[in-house]
Amino acid sequence: MAKMLVCGVVNWDVTLFVDRLPGPGQEVNVNNIISVPGGKGGNTAVAGAKILGPGQVGLLAMLGSDDIASKQLDFLAKDGVDTTCVLQQDAVGSGQAHIAVDSKGENMILTFKAANQMLTAEILNTDKVRSSLEQSDLLVIIDPPLQVAGALAEYGKKNDKTVVWSPALLTTLGFSVLAKYMQNSDYLILNEHEAMQLAGQDDGRNACAELSNRLAGKKVITTLGSQGCLVCFEDKTALIPAMDLAAFGLETISTVGAGDAFVGAFAAFKLQSKEDFESLFLASIAAAIKTTRKETRASPDLKEILHYANDSRLADSWKKIRFS
Repeated sequence: MAKMLVCGVVNWDVTLFVDRLPGPGQEVNVNNIISVPGGKGGNTAVAGAKILGPGQVGLLAMLGSDDIASKQLDFLAKDGVDTTCVLQQDAVGSGQAHIAVDSKGENMILTFKAANQMLTAEILNTDKVRSSLEQSDLLVIIDPPLQVAGALAEYGKKNDKTVVWSPALLTTLGFSVLAKYMQNSDYLILNEHEAMQLAGQDDGRNACAELSNRLAGKKVITTLGSQGCLVCFEDKTALIPAMDLAAFGLETISTVGAGDAFVGAFAAFKLQSKEDFESLFLASIAAAIKTTRKETRASPDLKEILHYANDSRLADSWKKIRFS
């Protein structure tokens, strides 16, 4: 049974590559289109499976009863994800996302959640989901419905599971709504914009520290894009720098799915008993490598991550973090 169980959305992504993102009422030319599997839950599970190996990561998600569902299941299986808990809802379409990516790799995403919204907390009590939960050591919660996220975090807390929670779009509900659920997580992962929105701050670094303080010193991780990531806990703060792509002759193509690669990689390395700073360092490398590729789930495998991590240009950065 999988030792890491990811719960989150699964979408089919249609990605349009443009020179610049359109403003209100503007039309822009599309240079290229790709149609690929995506969705935060699926992306995160695949990122973890590429590190831990086939069958070590399970996915709890809801698909519809359409052709997209069949394709998703095939892709997930090929990527080594245990799909035992990927459920299907009759007479409902599977989730989809339409994404515009500009020449700098920045994006604009429009999501139709469809079947993803049919996932309920009651499903956690079904035999196969309960069995998967019991066998897992680590739970990753990334953007399922709030009821499900809350129930999973509570289950993890009560049953001594490591809980990694990335609220994503749920941050729009506000801190007052999410606080009681956040208390049940071991690690809270947010991007800079989500952290600022949740904390009511206009700076990602301040927002990270503020949220950790409000949550009694809980570990809050805030990703800062090309600036790396920040971890705040117990009035302490550490900055883990991002991988310098230019130093390796690489460049950003698409940031879509990079945050999911970060979450999946971080959780996988924690499951391998690596300490927090090293897990964040390696997860940052995984996210950076993903940005050099067009496909949403194009996260790197363990061998590739370690190849860059052991390069002297990054090894020196790791030593500074580790011994600072």
